[in-house]
Amino acid sequence: MRYEVVIFGGGATGTSTFRDLAMRGFSVALLERRTIASGTTSASHQNLLGGLRYVLSDPIVAQECAEENAIISAIAPEVVGELQNYFVGFSTEYAWGALRAAKKLHVKATELDLRDVFREIPSLNIDLAVAVETTDRNINAQRFCWLNCASAELCGGSLFQGTEVRAITQLNDGFRIKTNHGDLRTTYIINATGPWVNTVAAKLDTSIPVTYSQGTIIVQKALSPRGIQHLRQPSDADAYIVHDGYGWLGTTSTTINNPEEANPQPWADAYLKKEFAQILPGVKDQPTLSTFAGVRALADDNHPESAKNDSHFENGRRKSRDFRVIQAPKNAFHVIGGKLTTARLMAEKIADVICDKEARSARCQTAKEPLAP
Repeated sequence: MRYEVVIFGGGATGTSTFRDLAMRGFSVALLERRTIASGTTSASHQNLLGGLRYVLSDPIVAQECAEENAIISAIAPEVVGELQNYFVGFSTEYAWGALRAAKKLHVKATELDLRDVFREIPSLNIDLAVAVETTDRNINAQRFCWLNCASAELCGGSLFQGTEVRAITQLNDGFRIKTNHGDLRTTYIINATGPWVNTVAAKLDTSIPVTYSQGTIIVQKALSPRGIQHLRQPSDADAYIVHDGYGWLGTTSTTINNPEEANPQPWADAYLKKEFAQILPGVKDQPTLSTFAGVRALADDNHPESAKNDSHFENGRRKSRDFRVIQAPKNAFHVIGGKLTTARLMAEKIADVICDKEARSARCQTAKEPLAP
């Protein structure tokens, strides 16, 4: 089988790119070794960000999140929750600075009367000094990915689940990909496997510089009808995202050597509860129903073929949540970093690169075309 583009990875980035390229008329295949959205996309808070979290640390990402939040809410309202998150906090220089920055960046942060907030969520810490409503809302990430795939298939895209890449051979006119279901030929490769980026890269005799940051989330019966986030400098235990009556509290940020090491840290339960109890005291005594861990592949910037949008390159919490596209070798593109919220935008930029290489004028349609259920 021959395709113009083959994408590896069935998460938010891979499926968004699958849709974009198929809608632009490319013959494209998506290969997923397990099932769609079975990796990092599902092992996250599944929160559609509004941008407030990053207005001071990553203003470009903050603006991208605000814009993409509006786009996803418009094209796929059925996957987005109805209730918007509150950011609450204390009277700190950071909190007031973030609200000023949000106004300048046009990131929604509507200040609320604390009396109304306490009436809605009486279990909040009564010492809180500020509360704002944002556009942050929970998102059904799995359904989002499946809708991307359905849209791509309607445009002629080919989806292969349970397909493992065993070898990649570089040819004069592209690549031959050996899988457990047979061989494929392609001109371009897009490696959107997230933390497993180097599993694919190794088959191309290259290595992508990344930091693997593990985050743990605990799940308990929700003490709030809507998501609550701590308005402070990004740290651990900042977000309590509510999904169908359950509060997802997290995350931690621990550097590990490779994604296969991912496992909920044994200390995380008590630590997350203690930290978020500053905002919602009752979480300390609420039983934990389940725990899971996900891995972020955060971009390091020491690769000569790295394309970037800003200059935040420190490890851990201070490392940018922007994304990188690294070409190595020619016509093989490795995507790292980014957020679930900006997956559609990332796909648009990657597809633009392929169009430029092929001298095609096809424009992105994914920002306006609805994702039909």
